[in-house]
This record gives sequence, C-alpha cells and structure tokens, in this order.
Amino acid sequence: MRPTPLRLLVVIATSAAFVGVAVSGVFAGGDLAACSLVASERSHPNPLGTILEAVDAVDGQAWAVGGHVVGPVSSPFIQRWDGKKWTEQQLQVPPGPIGISSLYAVKAFSPSDVWAVGSWMGDDPLVEHWDGDRWSLVTVPTFGGSENILTGVDGTSPADLWLVGQRRYAAEMHGAVLHGGTQGFQLVTPPDVAVLHDVAILDGQPLVEGWRIASDGFAAPVIALRTGDTWQEESVPATRGSNVFLTGIAAGTGGDAWAVGWTDNSPNGDSPVTYRRAAGAWTAVAVPDQGGSARLVSVASNPQGTVVAGSVSSGGSSRAIALRASDGGWTAVPGAGSEPPDTLASVALDGADIWGVGRAVVVGATYGVPSARVYSCG
Repeated sequence: MRPTPLRLLVVIATSAAFVGVAVSGVFAGGDLAACSLVASERSHPNPLGTILEAVDAVDGQAWAVGGHVVGPVSSPFIQRWDGKKWTEQQLQVPPGPIGISSLYAVKAFSPSDVWAVGSWMGDDPLVEHWDGDRWSLVTVPTFGGSENILTGVDGTSPADLWLVGQRRYAAEMHGAVLHGGTQGFQLVTPPDVAVLHDVAILDGQPLVEGWRIASDGFAAPVIALRTGDTWQEESVPATRGSNVFLTGIAAGTGGDAWAVGWTDNSPNGDSPVTYRRAAGAWTAVAVPDQGGSARLVSVASNPQGTVVAGSVSSGGSSRAIALRASDGGWTAVPGAGSEPPDTLASVALDGADIWGVGRAVVVGATYGVPSARVYSCG
C-alpha cells in the first residue's frame, strides 16, 4: 500500500540517521537479477487520468488498481493483464455520487481469486472481489468517525484476510483493522497507531506497519505482530526528533521480513529507509544515495528475492526507482526511471518477474496530466 496525496498524512520533519548492515543471505536469490524493467503501457485501456496505486501478479496474470480522475471526481479503477493485453475491468460499486474514490491495495491468491481495497467517497471502506468472471462489491463494517480508508490487504487464504487502514475520530487519526474473508468481516482492535499502512503474513500471522505521532511531535515507525488475540509491538530502530513514515511491508519465511518508507529531512528533501527483520529483530539497512530526494513506498519478496520501489526527485522532476536486495547490498534494477517524469507506487513479484505501477505526467498541460505507468521485465 503506497503513498498518495489523497490519503497521506503530511508532517514537518528534520533529518534522521540509521545504522546500515549487510544484506547477504536474505531470501535466496533467483533470476530477478536478469530482469530489466521496461516502461510501457502496452495495450493500456485508459492511461490518461489513471493513477495506479498497487499491483499484484500470479501465474502470469496481473491486476493493477487505483483511480481514474476526471475533473474533481476520482472513480475506482482496475485493469487486468491476461498475459497478452491489459483490459479495464467492470466494477460493482456503491450507488450514489462517486466523489473522491479509489483503490489502494490488491492481493491475488489465484487468477480466480483477487481482492482489492480502498475508499469510497473518502469516508467509507471499499472492498472488491474477483472470482475469475466478475468483480463484486463486498460489504464490510465501517470503522466509525470519518475518512475510513483501507490501504493494505493480505492473508493466508480468502477465508483469512487482514485489511488495514485508518480513520479520523475526535480530530485525530487512528489505525483500523478488519479480519475475515468469504464468510464476512469483523472489526479488530488495532495497535496504538495513527495510521496503519500495510500488512503482510509472517508465518501465518498478520504483521502490520504504520506510524504514530510520538511525544516529541514527530512520526515514529510502528511494526506489530498479531499473537493470539493481541498485538505485540516490535522494536524498530529510529532517531527521536525525526519523522519516519513506513508505507510497505513484506514477509519471507523463518521470521524474515522487510519494511520500507522514508524519513522527511525537510527542508533538504527525503531519504529512503529500509528495515530487515531476522531472528526476531529489526535492523536498519542503508540505502545508496539516489541522487535526490528519495522515497521508498513498496516492497515485495518471494523465494527469488526482494525488490523495493519508489521515486527520487531532483531538478524539479521525478523518476521511478527500483532496488533489488543482493549480497552486496541494494542494487538498482535496470530500466526503472528510464522514461521520467514518473513515480512508482507499488511493486509485485511473480516468480522472477517484476511488476511495478505508478504514474507518469504528460507534459504540456498547465499542471501536467497524470497518466498510468506500468513497468515490467522486458
């Protein structure tokens, strides 16, 4: 799940520092090193005005979700790659005005079982399910308050899904959690956070991440693992007096996991952060200088390796970045950012294939026109 102006909390920050460690031996390597990303909409059904927020892929098929903007209105948008072409999907949505509505995360269990989550009108949680033939609207409880937004989804099966997000209540932001699946959903008391942004399944249990506003007024990273009926918050290295926003998490096996985000070094720009979980402990992993103000927003892992994605801004323009965990640390994935200006909002792995989605900007209009951007292995 992945930052966007429609849902991101903005906080003033200062600089941050963290300790780097080697990445050797993390998630056995495969053929990811052979992937060179190509920026292409291919037969994209509706690129102009489409802002892609998330992607997932399985068995050679992919689903990209987000919103399609026309004037002041944003409608939920899903497109499917069937191995040959992209097709815009017909969605079942709530009745009434659309307002600012979008999908922010997607989980594909199989080509006939896909879940997408987001927000309807910016105030109600939105959940869609694909059964191989059509998308259906799924009824879920509201969290109470306003700004009910879902930004993360994962699970062990379609009957054991965890959805996370946020809500506004009493003029403050709070995390929100739903658990359930094909038999319905129920509210679960969240960890004590302002925002939950993403969830991953670690050895059968949900691992969630986000941030809270600490006593010093800065955003502090939060990672919590569900144990029984309670959340156990894990120790995350961070420097007090700095904002650290976590926006993506992925789990491997044997207790290994990754979390990514950025620290806001205003007014000098942003710096990417990555954390690795091994032997039950989180350690910050240094990211090479990306040549500008950089953010990492998404991470994906499988037996072939680990890839993170985001963007870097420099000289008034932005370009997508993708990095692969290797024995020597983080290595740039060739091709990312080859056609700026663009940004990546999400990355997914299907075997040794990498999928990345986000947005580009068509230059020429007064403020530029957003356009869907898709990266895949060439």
